[in-house]
Amino acid sequence: MDGPRAVASKRLRRGRVAGGAAAVALIVGLSACGGESQFSEIAQRGKDTALSNGCASCHGAQGQGGVGPSWVDLAGSDVELKDGSVVVADDAYLLRSILDPSAEEAAGFTLAMPVNGLSEAQAADIVAYIKELTSDDN
Repeated sequence: MDGPRAVASKRLRRGRVAGGAAAVALIVGLSACGGESQFSEIAQRGKDTALSNGCASCHGAQGQGGVGPSWVDLAGSDVELKDGSVVVADDAYLLRSILDPSAEEAAGFTLAMPVNGLSEAQAADIVAYIKELTSDDN
């Protein structure tokens, strides 16, 4: 038979385990609520900027493309330009494409991207969003 100390110790351990399980359940529940973004804070700002500045009308509400190139899986990929050359869609290319759309136009699109008046900080946020858009998310 267990003495009073052993019984109290078992109760304390059960309480700790139950408390830890409750904390884990709370965290899992909160993350499943859908209120959390799948994107980092900077990428979420980029998504919001893209949506509020009309980028989605050509690049798609989820970056899937349309009139303009798809942003999904774009970062780090090879991009063929209208002049036939190929560049890597690294941060510098993406930033330049947003800030100076006519500098290096992607092949296969008839409409030119308009000058958008975004700041460099806003463009950098959109680049972060593009970098986090992968086909795994869709």
